[in-house]
Amino acid sequence: MGCHLTIKKDSPEIQKLAGFAQQKKPIPWARIYKLPRTVYFSHEVHYKRAKVDCSACHGPVSERDFLGQEKSIAMADCMECHDRYKASNDCNLCHDSH
Repeated sequence: MGCHLTIKKDSPEIQKLAGFAQQKKPIPWARIYKLPRTVYFSHEVHYKRAKVDCSACHGPVSERDFLGQEKSIAMADCMECHDRYKASNDCNLCHDSH
């Protein structure tokens, strides 16, 4: 709910999310992006630490009633974005070395 405290907080759909969160019930998400099991992705690293805006991957979220897949999640595209933001492309950053 961290993002939705400010983004579209009055939306009926966000209100539903807030209800689940308040009742500490699991949210029945409709998965948009599905990464291979070999890939680690953290919203916290991308949004909070790297300060990449939600819209970079999810499009203009504040203008949408629902989200869909906006970006390719192919490795080459992720690496291109890392290059653009001057982030590391070290294999172990996204892939478990074990």
